[in-house]
Amino acid sequence: MAEMKDVVTSLLGHWAVPALKFIQILLAIICIALLRYYNLSFGGELNQASYHDRYLFGVMTIGGMLLVTIPIFVAHLFGSEIRPGLDLIYSLMGFVLFLTAGILSLEFYVIYRNRPGNLNAGRSLGSILIINSFFFLLNTIVSLVRIFLK
Repeated sequence: MAEMKDVVTSLLGHWAVPALKFIQILLAIICIALLRYYNLSFGGELNQASYHDRYLFGVMTIGGMLLVTIPIFVAHLFGSEIRPGLDLIYSLMGFVLFLTAGILSLEFYVIYRNRPGNLNAGRSLGSILIINSFFFLLNTIVSLVRIFLK
């Protein structure tokens, strides 16, 4: 078992989790820029509850996960070890939330045909959210490996 731990440690290294966190933060900031610059939404009928619910869900997903991910990233940079169980919970939550927000955005902008600039930006937003969700899934897998090899 000790040999397996050494192999995984050499593969993951010390900087695997901070690198994943940095990518997650960068993609979330790109999503915020797309939302602000192109005035994007996550679907629903304008002035209806579904529109506001979907918009709040998307914005709170991006902002909330930034508020969780940035301190974990900074802690890793300063050498603090975050418990893998805690990182597992945050990463799994990030995977589900970003995947859902990405699906909401893509579902809306697949049928949205009003302005071509917003159409491409909306599809890009949904795609980046889904890509970011898979980085959270990768982080979840790394956390699981760290838990089982302890």
